[in-house]
Amino acid sequence: LKYRRVCNDSKENEDSKMDFTIKGKTFHIWSWKRIVYTLCFFMFCLIDQRTKTGSGREGYIETFRNMTGSIMAVILLSHCKWGEIRAHKLPYLLWTILGGAVGIAYVVGVTSFDPFVNGRVSAALAVFLTGYALIHTVIRVAVEKKYPVLEKKFLAVWGVMMFLMIFSRSDYIWPLCYLVMFGCFYLTDYTAEEREDLFQGCLNGIILGFFVFQGFCCVFRPYDNVRYQGMYNNPNLNALFYLEVLAAVFAKILYVTKNRCSKWICLYYWLGAGVVLSFELLTIGRTGWVAAVLMIGFFLWMICKLKSYKKWFRNLMALSLCVILTFPICFSATRYLPPVFHHPVWFWGEWSEGKVHSWDPWNSEKFVDIDEYLDAALGRIFDTFENALEHSPLAMKAEAAEAQTEIPANKIPVLQPDQDTDTLLVRSTIYKYYISQLNLTGHPYSEQGFQLHQYYWVGHAHNIFLQYGTDFGVPMMIVFAVLALWSLIRLGKTYAEKKDPAAAAAQLFVLIPVAFGLLEYSWGVSSLTITLLFIAWRKAICDGE
Repeated sequence: LKYRRVCNDSKENEDSKMDFTIKGKTFHIWSWKRIVYTLCFFMFCLIDQRTKTGSGREGYIETFRNMTGSIMAVILLSHCKWGEIRAHKLPYLLWTILGGAVGIAYVVGVTSFDPFVNGRVSAALAVFLTGYALIHTVIRVAVEKKYPVLEKKFLAVWGVMMFLMIFSRSDYIWPLCYLVMFGCFYLTDYTAEEREDLFQGCLNGIILGFFVFQGFCCVFRPYDNVRYQGMYNNPNLNALFYLEVLAAVFAKILYVTKNRCSKWICLYYWLGAGVVLSFELLTIGRTGWVAAVLMIGFFLWMICKLKSYKKWFRNLMALSLCVILTFPICFSATRYLPPVFHHPVWFWGEWSEGKVHSWDPWNSEKFVDIDEYLDAALGRIFDTFENALEHSPLAMKAEAAEAQTEIPANKIPVLQPDQDTDTLLVRSTIYKYYISQLNLTGHPYSEQGFQLHQYYWVGHAHNIFLQYGTDFGVPMMIVFAVLALWSLIRLGKTYAEKKDPAAAAAQLFVLIPVAFGLLEYSWGVSSLTITLLFIAWRKAICDGE
């Protein structure tokens, strides 16, 4: 009887422990913070899309750009507790009065700085909320001495980069805003549960953004441009968004693999990777393709390590099979679903007679068919190799020099319009111009850009490092490159030691602007790429996370 009682007691304890574990997991998955973080990162996706497709005539670019500060403030304030506010209520009360009064005055009166009321409201709200987050951070760090364990060298270099940006000749305000926002973010001592919620919310929000955007496209965005644009009016921007989604899906695969989740869940994410890569192929973006290949290499290293080449090959074949299976479905949905609804939506600068209109039949020649897509995709690949064979580096320099013996005034065309098809010549000319403009303190936006040929004004350097060097000076460009490489190494070591999927996700988010940015700018303030870059740097700055 005694033995039976002991066994029964042990079984009851085991059952209660199991019940507690299940309840804990259920609560953790559906915690309100994870839901909030998911919505925040979805909003980052929406901000990226709206700022890249707005007309610039209604203030929506400024409105959504400024919302980045409000969303970051929500993420920061999610760590704040009501008891902490009550314990130090005076600074919060003063800021409520002062910040509210200044914000109202700005919205009502400062039309010279921002002519759009909605833009001013968005900016005032972002500053108002960030003020609370800044007060909370200062109290936690300076008064209560509560902050995460920091990699001080990395944080110091990051601070040097931000101050070089702020005190350059550039007329951008966003470096100061990012210094405050992300400085507070790095100094916030999130708990382990909050960090897990933030990590999962980041991935879930980006994947949710993909479902919402692509669902909208399958109803309102007919496939009438051979380089698929999706929810953007530029295929390179669309390709960049898909890379961020691919990084989130890869991180999910690593997470479910580490936690030995159901095979159906694993299959869902593997097929999801195939779907995202299929849409990446539809953009026919060579820069996006190269970045995707690098990401696949990093992903295979993370999931296979260096133990077995057979495992590398098996996983690569599995990923390839997922692409082969999903590409026909993705192409068919992109091509044939929008004509069913036939209410096309255009973004700024897209309307033309060549676009599909509501009265065009489903089989109109304006739609892109599979043969046209394959011709364009293979043609761009062959053109790349052909240009590479035609131009050695010396020949490329000589041809660029022949077209332009020295950099002329930026309004004088450098090339002839028929030279626009020579990709290497165009890029070498752009890089040559921007390299010649580099200095120690950078340039304001009004001093940048040049006329490549009669019909094409080059507004950015098509290289994130050159662009930042042009904006903020050579020292900042060097520090930015050091930070990018340093963080990739630190995050790679963290994943190798701890098998932390959050470190893998951060490494992929850093890799995207580095790889894609070699041939494109990756765009700047409020873009999803740069926002995630600054968020990913937290894993490199905060030890033990």
